[in-house]
Amino acid sequence: MRLLRPSWAELDYGAIAANLALAREMVGQATKIYFVCKGDGFGFGAAKVARLAAQAGVDGFCVGSPEEGMAIRNAGVDREILLFAATLPEDAAQVAALGLTVTIQSHESLRAFIDAGVSVDAFLEIDPGFGRFGFLPSQWQAAFEALRHQSTVRLKGVYTHLSSPESDDVTRTQADVFDAALADARAAGFDSLTTMLASSRVMLAHPHLAYRAVDPGRFLYGALDADWMARAPLRPMLRAVRGRIIHVQEHPAGSVLGIGYAEPIRLERAVRIGVVPIGFWDGLNHVPPLGRVLVHGQTARILGRRSFQHTVVDITENARARTGSVVTLLGRDGDHAITIDELAASLRLPVMELIPRLARSLPHVDAEATDAGGHLRPVRPSKA
Repeated sequence: MRLLRPSWAELDYGAIAANLALAREMVGQATKIYFVCKGDGFGFGAAKVARLAAQAGVDGFCVGSPEEGMAIRNAGVDREILLFAATLPEDAAQVAALGLTVTIQSHESLRAFIDAGVSVDAFLEIDPGFGRFGFLPSQWQAAFEALRHQSTVRLKGVYTHLSSPESDDVTRTQADVFDAALADARAAGFDSLTTMLASSRVMLAHPHLAYRAVDPGRFLYGALDADWMARAPLRPMLRAVRGRIIHVQEHPAGSVLGIGYAEPIRLERAVRIGVVPIGFWDGLNHVPPLGRVLVHGQTARILGRRSFQHTVVDITENARARTGSVVTLLGRDGDHAITIDELAASLRLPVMELIPRLARSLPHVDAEATDAGGHLRPVRPSKA
C-alpha cells in the first residue's frame, strides 16, 4: 500500500553478506564480528539486517536500545546481542531479564546490575578520551575488583570507542588507554575476555587494532563517505532513491509562484513542472540548496522549497517527462548518476546522517526488482 504513494528506496540485499565477507577477510577467522544494528539497523530495519547478517555468518550484534535487541531476537536470530548504554540504572532488573548482554559504563550502572540480583552477561566500557560513556583510568580498577567479588554479573568482555580514527596520533593515544585497562583486567583475574575497539573506520585505517572482536556498522551497510569507501570495495545497501511524477502543470511567463511556501517569484519564461511525492518528511531538507534529480537520464532542477511530502521539479526542457515518469534523487538513470556523496553535499548533510534519514522514512524495494530506468518490475518482494 505504501507504494501507492510512489516514492521508495532501492536496497541491495546482498550487500551485507558481501561486505561481511570482506570484513572477515580483513580481520581473520579468529576475530569475532559484532554487527552494529543501532538506529533500527541504520534505518534499514534491525531485524531485517540481522537476519541477513546471521545467514552470512556474523558472530553477534550490537544494538542501541532494548527494543532493537528484542526485535532481532523475535526474528529468530539466536546470536549474542550486546546492548550499548541506553537505559537507566533503576531499570537494571528489567533489562537484565531480557537475555541480552548489557553494557556497564559506570559505577552506578555496575552497582545497579549487581543489586538487581538477575544473572546477566556484561561488557565493561572504557572511556579512552571520547568523553561520553565508560570508566576512566581512575575508575576501572575499582570496577574490576567489584566484579571479581560478586556472582550476579558475568563479565564477558571489555570494549571502547575511539573518537578520531582519521588521526594516527589520537588513535594511538586512545588505544594505549584501552591497553592499560586490559592490563588491569588481567591483573584482576579476567584473562579470557572478548576485547573490542575497532568500529568501521578503525578497521579500515588501523587494521592492527582488531583485538578479539570488531564492531562494524557502516562498513557492513556500505554507508561510509567516499574517501573511506575508496579504501575497500564495499557495496552500498542503499542503491537508489526514486519517485514518480504524479502531477504535471504548465505555468505561463509572468506567473507569480511561491513554490513549497517559498517567497513568490515572477516567472520570466513559461515553466512546466512535475510534482514528485517525496518531501522533508521522507528525510530530505526543506530549504535550498535542494540538489538535482534525473528524469529519463536528464538533469532537472528542483524549484522553490521542498514541502512536507512533495518536491517540484522543472521539466520544461524534458519533452519525455510526464505523469508516471521516474525521478531519481539518488542512483543511476541511463548514463548519469547522483551519488550519495553528491546528494549529501548538496543538502549540506553528512552521509552518515542522510542515509538513515532516507532508509527509515521510505518504503524499501529490492534493487533487483527495478529496471535500468528505475521502474518497478512485477516480481515477488524480497523475504529479507
